[in-house]
Amino acid sequence: MEHKAFLKTKQEGMLSQPIQIRRGIFQGDSLSPLFFCIALIPLTNKLNTAYCGYQVHGTERKVSHLLYTDDLKLLSRNENDLKNEIKIVQTICKDINMNFGLEKYVRICLKRGRVQSKMHIGSTFENDIKELDPRKAHKYLGIEESFDIQHKNEKEKLKKEYLRRLRLVLGTELSANRLQAIGSLAALVLRYSFGIVNWHQEEPQKLDRKTRKLLTIHGQHHPKADGDRLYVPRKQGGRGLMQLEAAHAVEITKLVEYVDRKEDPLVQVVRTHQRNTDSAV
Repeated sequence: MEHKAFLKTKQEGMLSQPIQIRRGIFQGDSLSPLFFCIALIPLTNKLNTAYCGYQVHGTERKVSHLLYTDDLKLLSRNENDLKNEIKIVQTICKDINMNFGLEKYVRICLKRGRVQSKMHIGSTFENDIKELDPRKAHKYLGIEESFDIQHKNEKEKLKKEYLRRLRLVLGTELSANRLQAIGSLAALVLRYSFGIVNWHQEEPQKLDRKTRKLLTIHGQHHPKADGDRLYVPRKQGGRGLMQLEAAHAVEITKLVEYVDRKEDPLVQVVRTHQRNTDSAV
């Protein structure tokens, strides 16, 4: 596949030499993911116009798929719809010469919130997709899911990974940058899940206490030192450690504000579903 990049500045426009793209995304190239997403526009357009997908209760909108870069989740109301969606994906991806990593794909059938027996869809391509074991979960965008998000298991894994990274940072020879490294390398693991995984308010508080305890053990925080100053930005005379409790509150607030003002059709579906759920309680 051959592409040319066009760069427009205030003074002039510049056209690059032909760029040979054979497969994959070039790491570190900001244009490569953009080209990849552009190549998938026909796929998402075709799925949106196929009249397949799951219809959210109380709306006329059908949701046939969720797509973020190369992570695709297909949603269907029955086996025939799923077969049509997979056929569309197979056709479009063949046209743009994109291969599937079928070992990463799984499928699951739900009816009234319960996992059903294996679906029988009859082509070679579809039969290569494994059925998800009801006792296991599948990772989508970094979060493990089955018939829903496995909140309890996910939180335990995130806590262990956070503490593992925290201990690694504290075990390094960094001095003033240790607290900054904790925020960028360890706390980021938890922050990504805020608003997706159901964290109770006391859970980030406990992790903050655990963090201060480990800082004290590693000689980075005196047991009688001011705990509040630990989280004050360095520009204001503090030490600049990210407080997990505050980060959780910020992420939840931003997510609510985003959903409230966003005019995207799918976000409106979320708002309608939430109103219908609240009124039914």
